[in-house]
Amino acid sequence: MWVGYPVKVSHAGFVVALLSICAVAAMGAASAAGSAQKTREPDFLVYATAFNDKGYTVQGARARMSVVGETKWRWETESDDEGEFALHVPENAVYTLRVDAKGYQTFSEDVDATHTDRVDLALHLVPVGGGK
Repeated sequence: MWVGYPVKVSHAGFVVALLSICAVAAMGAASAAGSAQKTREPDFLVYATAFNDKGYTVQGARARMSVVGETKWRWETESDDEGEFALHVPENAVYTLRVDAKGYQTFSEDVDATHTDRVDLALHLVPVGGGK
């Protein structure tokens, strides 16, 4: 059972309300379109899988990247359950990739993002104290 007070809405009031809703929606769409048109630096994708000395993947390896010569790491992630990780960085630079995992020596390699838009790496981590 509906309990309430009837509200009398005139045709003109309905039209004004409908036009207000349309105007707000149009402003939101224009704002979203303006945001999408902003120029964005193209991405370079570093996709890698970390393996141990026995060929198994390494979960939780910490991967960090910075522009070569910089001391501060700018991008960071960890390898997932399959030992995989991906980092998106701006194109047209050379980066240092560093990977640390408990029980393994630090892996470091320069990655050139000036000629392609992606690199796929298989990282073979060496156990602390040696290994094959």
